[in-house]
Amino acid sequence: MLALICAIGAALAAFVVGRNAQPIGRAAGLLDFPDDAGGRKLHAMVTPLVGGVGLTLVTLGAIGATLAFGDGGPTIEHDLKRLALAVGAMFLIGAADDRFELSIRGRLAMATLVLALVVGFVPDFEIAFFRFDRSAALVLLGTAGLPFTLLCLVGLLNAVNMADGKNGIVLGLALVWSVFLLAYLPATVRPVIAAVAAAVAVLFAFNMRGRLFLGDGGSYALSALFGLLAIYAYNHAFGDIGGADIVLLFTLPVLDTLRLLVTRILHRRSPFAAGRDHLHHYIYAKVGWPIGLAVYLALAALPVAGAALWPGSALSWLGITIIAYLAVLVATQRR
Repeated sequence: MLALICAIGAALAAFVVGRNAQPIGRAAGLLDFPDDAGGRKLHAMVTPLVGGVGLTLVTLGAIGATLAFGDGGPTIEHDLKRLALAVGAMFLIGAADDRFELSIRGRLAMATLVLALVVGFVPDFEIAFFRFDRSAALVLLGTAGLPFTLLCLVGLLNAVNMADGKNGIVLGLALVWSVFLLAYLPATVRPVIAAVAAAVAVLFAFNMRGRLFLGDGGSYALSALFGLLAIYAYNHAFGDIGGADIVLLFTLPVLDTLRLLVTRILHRRSPFAAGRDHLHHYIYAKVGWPIGLAVYLALAALPVAGAALWPGSALSWLGITIIAYLAVLVATQRR
């Protein structure tokens, strides 16, 4: 019942943010201006970067409701408070970048510090062991657990940020991730992810109409939220999912980011520079949008669904995802 109440409240809150996106964006100075002809930002009008505002408010509100009315006990309360800290702090870092254009090194250093503090104080947010699938042997990471966890979380942050280049991509991915986490998170945490899923669905509708963008504040908050909760689910649903299931969940944006890092370095370009060489740019140029969005989200969602329907098959679906990614990449670059 609490999850349903949180979901309804979250949907209403996200709707209010979406309907008032322009005044909120102007008041906060969170606006994205289109470039001149030939530039990278091709949207037709000044667009508020307030998707992250709605997402963060909903997340913090759902955590507050779970703390007030849930029955998770002191350990869950401790973990949720640190999750709220991570999401709130990451939103502020991203929003500061939206507003003042922070340096890449500066914002990554601040984000890493926030994540290190949170993971260091919440054992269930750390990848302390590795088991690729449910039949594999368990490998304890020991002192390598914290740095490995930070590498994964910061890598996901960059992947999400780089994927946020066309309407619907990151929020669509967030819907896929929400459904997965609803199935595997402990019941005491589900009100939070139920609220996030409802808010993401509403914000997705506004984003597809060009009424708002997620912004760096949103992508930073979202990557921290889903990264930490995915690790939390991995640690708690020990008998149901393995490391391959979690890797599969984030494979598409991470794979595209790794490709961009390698190819840009080989061409002596900054790996973090803006460009139109992402997978979604190639798909858009080939088939347009929103058909291209359906292709992109299918590449992300269908393998996750297949692994859920056939437990233990995540490794096979991981291989299928890589092959499908390369096939689409080649097909969309072909003239």
